[in-house]
This record gives sequence, C-alpha cells and structure tokens, in this order.
Amino acid sequence: MREFKALAIIIAVVGVIYWGVEPLAHSVFHPAKAPADYTFADVKDIQVTLKGNAKAGKTLVEDNCAGCHNTKTPESELKARNADGVMGPDLDTMGYLYAPEFLTAFLKDPLKATLLAQKLKGREDVYQMSSLAGTLDDQQIADIVAYLQSIAPKEMSNREVFVDACSRCHDVKYNGINGLKGIKVATPEKLVKEYLGAPAPDLSTMYRSRGEHYLALFINDPQKMLPGASMPRVGLNQKAEHQVLAYMESIADTKKEERESLGIKLMIFCAIMAVLAYLWKCKIWREVH
Repeated sequence: MREFKALAIIIAVVGVIYWGVEPLAHSVFHPAKAPADYTFADVKDIQVTLKGNAKAGKTLVEDNCAGCHNTKTPESELKARNADGVMGPDLDTMGYLYAPEFLTAFLKDPLKATLLAQKLKGREDVYQMSSLAGTLDDQQIADIVAYLQSIAPKEMSNREVFVDACSRCHDVKYNGINGLKGIKVATPEKLVKEYLGAPAPDLSTMYRSRGEHYLALFINDPQKMLPGASMPRVGLNQKAEHQVLAYMESIADTKKEERESLGIKLMIFCAIMAVLAYLWKCKIWREVH
C-alpha cells in the first residue's frame, strides 16, 4: 500500500508541475501572440477587391514583370539563376502560394505589405520591388492577380511549395534540395545579407528547434514574433504555409513515425513488466511474512 501512496504523491507533484508551473513559466517567457492572420487585415487599406481580367493581366505581366521573373525555372537551375543577383520568384505558382489579399497589397505598396518599410527607411531602393509602388492602378492590380490565379497549378507537393516559397534565400543542407547533400539553392549568402541585412538561416532542423506553432506565426508575420527581423512577410496563404511546415517537419524529423510507433510498443512493454514486477514482489513478501 505504501508504494501506491508514493506513486500517487509522485503523480500529483508531476501533474502540478506539468499542468501548473510549466504553463505559467511558458506564458511568462513566451507571452501569447495573436493568431496568424491569412487575410492580412493590417494592410486592408491597400488591398484591392475589384474583379480582375486575366487576359488583361497577362499583357500587364509580360510588359512589367518578365524582366525579373520567369514563368517556370527547373529546380536544378535555381542555383545558376541566382548566381548573379537576387532574382524574382517564378510567376506560375504565385496564385497557388500567396493569398490574393496579400498579392494586391504587395503590388500596391511592396514595402508596407512585406513589413520592410521601417527597416529599409532611407534606402528603399535596395528592395527591388519598391520601385513598383504607385505605378499600377487598382484595376491593373486586380487584373494581374486574376492572371496569376488563372495560371496557378491546382495542386503542388510539399517539396514544390517549399522550393518556390523558401529556397531562394534558405538552404537545406542536411536534406539536399535536388537530392544532393549540401547543395545551395539559395541566393548567395553575401547577396541576401546585403539585400535584407542578415544571412538567412539553414532550415534543415528549424522545425525541431522552433516548433510548428512558432513557425506558423513567424512565417505569417515575422515582426510579430521577432521585432526587427530581416525576413520580409512573404504572404503565404494558409494551405501553402501548412505545406511548407509539413515539408520542414519531414526533413527535420525523418524518424518521427518510426519513433512514435516504437514509443507505443515500449509503453506496452513497460506496463506488462510493471505488472509482472508487482506480482513478483507480492510473492516474495508473502513468503517472508
């Protein structure tokens, strides 16, 4: 009976620490943040809600965007494409990756939409897209977004979403984009640092070090989680962001399923052994008494 009392005390102490002390400490060190906002309400004043014409948008894209953006670049060519400078992302997947609310705000005022206005104050020309601000009217912006949505694929794999959304600035050294370990798909570190003020970190183990909750909020709004962060807000919609996180989890924790299945088996084994140990203990002490 004394053993059960001791066990009950241990369970009570652990319970108080786990459900009481730990959450309190976490709330102090990590204050609650507002949930991710995929409507980007903070830039609602520059969002465009007009109905766009995809055909007119195609012409506008060809006239205004083709100089910096490709339609589709093979993954194996991304490194060479970025060798001489910071290049714009491919256009064919933008309608899939980015929320239309963000795209319209971005085309109207790139620095405000990406939350870089304050960081780049006085040197706005460093951000190449800043020159676009004010050059398009609302209807033209709506037309461009309509065109981008019309050419977007219906589905993309988690890897494809990650490559298009993240790999221009971030490495994945321990997984190897293109299946080759150590290959750098990112824009050269020197150029990223010059462009945004700091090099972009490798994302190989970022999911394990930061966790899904933090990363979901950070990707949606970097400044909310890390004021002064160099990373711009990229404007991914909820589906694309979840796919990015799923891919980051798959490369950071490749043994997750195996580990979880083994954990269940181990718990069953421990439970069986605990019963056997208790029965053995009862037998021994019965003989003593």
